[in-house]
Amino acid sequence: MSWIDAVVDANSENEAPSKFFYWSAVSAISAVMRKQVHLNRFYYKLYPNTYVFLVAKSGMKKGVPVTLAKSLVAKTGAARIISGRNSMQRIIQDLGKAHSLENGGMVKDAQGFLVSGELAAFLVKDPDALTILTDLHDTHAYENEWINSLKGTGVDKLRAPCLTLLGATNEDHFAEAVPQNAIGGGFIARTFIVFSLEKGKLNSLTEKPIKLVNTDYLSEYLKELVKIQGEFIWTDAAKSTYDKWYYSFMAGDNSDPTGTFNRIGDQILKVAMLIALAHEPALRLKESHILESINVCTECINGMSQVTMGAGKANLAYQTKIVMRELLTSKDNTVTRKTLLAKYWGQFDSFDLDRIMETLLGAGAVKANLEGKNKVSYTLEKDALDIYTRALRTIQ
Repeated sequence: MSWIDAVVDANSENEAPSKFFYWSAVSAISAVMRKQVHLNRFYYKLYPNTYVFLVAKSGMKKGVPVTLAKSLVAKTGAARIISGRNSMQRIIQDLGKAHSLENGGMVKDAQGFLVSGELAAFLVKDPDALTILTDLHDTHAYENEWINSLKGTGVDKLRAPCLTLLGATNEDHFAEAVPQNAIGGGFIARTFIVFSLEKGKLNSLTEKPIKLVNTDYLSEYLKELVKIQGEFIWTDAAKSTYDKWYYSFMAGDNSDPTGTFNRIGDQILKVAMLIALAHEPALRLKESHILESINVCTECINGMSQVTMGAGKANLAYQTKIVMRELLTSKDNTVTRKTLLAKYWGQFDSFDLDRIMETLLGAGAVKANLEGKNKVSYTLEKDALDIYTRALRTIQ
């Protein structure tokens, strides 16, 4: 069992989805490793810093795994943590200053863990915030420093920047946290979208859980990882497995509006490094690490598709996404008009649904079925289903 698996298992009685604990654990390792380890990509060094969004409906306890990751990283005393409500400019200023750590050490570099249980509230609205974060994600591009020069505030220099981001939000707030220009502007392509419609284990918590999280125990392993520095090496099996996946995938149609598919190779390798460190404090990429990373990163592509679908500027874009998701997840990809109106009465009315379906019918995405007097159902056309799932089939 890896350290990531141990974190997930310790929270197996929690209502938050298990995948949220998995990715929060991944983020915790990323945060403490900072720029200490890398994989040689020959044209650049690939560092395992990650951006992760946990996305679910309100009330799905998504803040719990975020808080856990923050607590585990804090207990190591080895990383600068930035949380609470911030402006991007204030974050830049803080990162530019030396920071004392709880273990008595000092972080002089602009390396930190940006963490928030509600991402929409984390960054004060700033049209440039996600553009800056997009730029800073590419750690290898700024080995020595990153410069921010503004007329009003002067020049800020960040020394050897390396940021890890973990945030949570619901679908309604996603558009606030990630505006339309950021979806196609590269930010989403650099971010793992961990999406869930289902809760973990239902638990009223009227009785003490059998398993409780021992953060002191779990943080001890992270403290050991902090000591690791250097370059990852490939095993032959890992290299062969990655090459097989890479050449097969890149030969396909990798067009998508977010740019995720074109960046997924390096993203998989980032996570593979973190998975490797979760298994042992050693810098060896094994085949099992590559396979696990491909699997979990592929699932995030599905999450990205679910969340960004319907993120356009049309008046009913969000409601259209709801209808499409219902068709995608329903048996035989069919749903009745009555079901849609009853289930989503607060999201759209019959007139809205007529407009949505008129558009989808005109696009050839659905077909209408008349099943008796006043009973209409809609079925997702095979071509539309293939378009939506093609990327996942290609990767897998």
